[in-house]
Amino acid sequence: MKFTEKPMFKMLAVGMLVLLLLIPANLVQNLIRERESTQNSAISEITSIWGGDQMIVGPYISIPFLDPITVTNEDGSKTVSYSRKNLYVLPEVLDGEVDIVPENRSLGIYEAIVYEGDMKFSGRFVLPDFATLGIQEKYIEWNKAAVNMGVTDLRGVEGSVDFTWNDEVLEMNSGLSSTEIYPSGIHASVFIEKDKEYNFNMSSTLRGSNSFSVVPFGKQTRFSMNSPWQEPSFKGSYATAAYTPANDGFTATWEVSHLNRNYPQAWSGRKYNPTVDFFGTEFIQSVDTYSKTNRVTKYAILIIALTFMVFYFSELINASSVNALQYVLIGLALVLFYTLLLSFSEHLGFNYAYLLAAVMTVVMEFFYAKSVLKSSKLAGYVAGVLSLLYAFIFILIQLKDFALVAGSLGLFVILGGIMYISRNIEWNRDNSEV
Repeated sequence: MKFTEKPMFKMLAVGMLVLLLLIPANLVQNLIRERESTQNSAISEITSIWGGDQMIVGPYISIPFLDPITVTNEDGSKTVSYSRKNLYVLPEVLDGEVDIVPENRSLGIYEAIVYEGDMKFSGRFVLPDFATLGIQEKYIEWNKAAVNMGVTDLRGVEGSVDFTWNDEVLEMNSGLSSTEIYPSGIHASVFIEKDKEYNFNMSSTLRGSNSFSVVPFGKQTRFSMNSPWQEPSFKGSYATAAYTPANDGFTATWEVSHLNRNYPQAWSGRKYNPTVDFFGTEFIQSVDTYSKTNRVTKYAILIIALTFMVFYFSELINASSVNALQYVLIGLALVLFYTLLLSFSEHLGFNYAYLLAAVMTVVMEFFYAKSVLKSSKLAGYVAGVLSLLYAFIFILIQLKDFALVAGSLGLFVILGGIMYISRNIEWNRDNSEV
């Protein structure tokens, strides 16, 4: 008996077809990435109008001062020159809260998550000992002091910003008094004196998208966030001090001390970069349509290989013949499932799209198997196995913490089933007719 006439040879040939069919499956993954890129462009267009990721930095006081520099000339005389610098003072106490309401905004078939947040801040400033900072009080430009608050995207500021300074209402202006701490925000000129405390209150409505975060500028910072969002993803350098999930959203609280930061309460110039330490929340879908579809395509080799194996075992059991071209058509139908899933999910959502694409593929494979294998019973086996595989993969996609366990057990059961079915097959029999 020639080796090419043995069942083992055809099994190897079928295995090669499985590997070749991974090429169009990989092209489907490229298509998914392309559609996801289109979605990201649409989201960027939406958020560019509404407002992007928002970070609140402050408030903080900026106080300009002159720093004298003595220069010794060639003739031994001395000349004093002055460089203008800014002293930045952070609040002793910073309390804040925000009520964030996310919503979906659409552009064509794509959606972006945006939000509107009503935020309030209050606290107290105490001026530092200037001598310990190496600053002479006679060089301080008291009349140029300003209170600043950094805001990432000023397009999201809705209406006016109510800011009171020791019960005096301040008119906030766009831009910061300097950009050494943060590039964008709002400010107002303030009158300050030594040895005096300054209390402030601020309230505003801020629009944004994707995330909201705060830099803990207070010597003692306490901030709370309330939102109806069901799946908050906390980010930043600090964990929540309290978190209360509920059916209608969540409440989170952060408490940060100055001992938890790598910068002091006052400094001059660009000595520190305080915005690297922050806390906040991302308002994003944990698993969107494209990421789910991409995960499904990673199981393409499992679907194709097991479906081919069912067809091959059906050949041996029924003494029928399935040629190479028919295997290719069977495989292409399985690959087309992923294109159907991708296109349907953009309009129907992932779950309904998966069901529709799976049903269409199983029905097609059933009728083709019935025609090729000349047996409704064997075609039913093919459709049944394919249905179980699609159901198994759907369950894996939905699972999070137990996906690996369920996948490992499922593969173990599948392998056991293959071993049981193939135990009585005569692999060395003459298969010249196949």
